[in-house]
Amino acid sequence: MKTWSYTRNSTLTTGITPEGLPYFENKIQGWNDNNNFSDLEDLVILNAVLYNVGAELRIQNTYTSEDAWNCPFIREKHEETEQILLHEINLWLNGVN
Repeated sequence: MKTWSYTRNSTLTTGITPEGLPYFENKIQGWNDNNNFSDLEDLVILNAVLYNVGAELRIQNTYTSEDAWNCPFIREKHEETEQILLHEINLWLNGVN
């Protein structure tokens, strides 16, 4: 199984879907080469879309490989990242910068 020496959350991306709905995206990234980041890769992609003026939230989590899915550390980091994403969405819904 592949492992990663370093991980991080990407910058939160926000925008509007083609259907006019607010969306939020965050990624968990991993790499082993800490000098050049030559092997930086997305491990988990978390997408959230708000429907019904914020009354409904749909989150799609995509693991980019079986290695990422099977790694206990990445799965734990996924839970943390999802909570961060939900917190940021809550701030956005309540008009807090």
